[in-house]
Amino acid sequence: MSRFCVLALASMIVACDSAPNELTRPPRDPALYAHPKDDALRIDHLQVKATHNSYHIAPSEKTIPDWSYTHAPLDVQLDEQGVRGVELDLHWDGQGEIRVLHVPLLDPKTTCATFRECLETLKRWSDFHPGHHVIFVQLEPKISPSSEAQREAFFELVDGTIRDVLPPEFLVTPDDVRRDADTLAEALETYGWPTLGETRGRFLFYFDCSRELALAYAGPEGKLEGRVLFPDSEPDDPFAGVMIVNTPGEHAREMVERGYLVRVFAESVSDLLVDGEAPEEGTLRLEAALESGAQVISTDVPVPRPDLDYVTEIPGGTPSRCNPVTAPAGCTSLDLEDPSRIAP
Repeated sequence: MSRFCVLALASMIVACDSAPNELTRPPRDPALYAHPKDDALRIDHLQVKATHNSYHIAPSEKTIPDWSYTHAPLDVQLDEQGVRGVELDLHWDGQGEIRVLHVPLLDPKTTCATFRECLETLKRWSDFHPGHHVIFVQLEPKISPSSEAQREAFFELVDGTIRDVLPPEFLVTPDDVRRDADTLAEALETYGWPTLGETRGRFLFYFDCSRELALAYAGPEGKLEGRVLFPDSEPDDPFAGVMIVNTPGEHAREMVERGYLVRVFAESVSDLLVDGEAPEEGTLRLEAALESGAQVISTDVPVPRPDLDYVTEIPGGTPSRCNPVTAPAGCTSLDLEDPSRIAP
């Protein structure tokens, strides 16, 4: 066989191998994946499992306890581990792309090296599972802008990168939630959060950032006009909507009862390894997180690991469950996300 024929045959094999992936990508028609209570249930009626530093790979087998966890790639977490919330740390030096990692030089290993790559992984999974309920994406900027101009450049790069990768039909933005109200806070009082039907197959991004960055990102009137993310907020803010309350307890529950989306941290692996906590103590903290009604419960331990008698799970979730504080009577986990309905 001639060299030309070999190359031609190889090209045909590659084409045949790759074509089905595109051909079998399901249509993105919300009606195809509708759940029976999509118009009655809202995104604050969810309670989901999320991962902390979702990109993280332990730097070595013998590292400090704070860094001694390795997460699966983002799409594997979504597909196999019941995760519906992820967290990415954003590093930017004022030039080039935004990088995703924990600590430069000391703890740099990651399953997706750039922000764009991480987003593309999330989108690829969503493309093939368009019936998933909203996925929460926490972004933590690891920057100290040297000027107001650099700060705004960073904001524009974050928003722009998200919009480059994820079209509007993949996003839940502040403008979507605010509707015709003057502020986000006013909209939540008037309309509440969007329904599951309005947000199925979408991502909601929020900023875990300093107070200074939150106010700057929200803009002078705090309206978040044209923005993609919901910054961490306080109840009196015009942009009050998402709140990061690391310790589960009464404050987290109060914020949930007032209508906000709340993220809590169930535990860190260092608590379990360094502090010598009994598994029961870790479980008690997880129970407090679940009982608080926080919609997003973050963990270092989304799946069992051999050195710990502890794992974070959402009881009765498929993979998420109805929120014990906010969900109406009669809600079931299959109403939120039925595995048989998220893809054809």
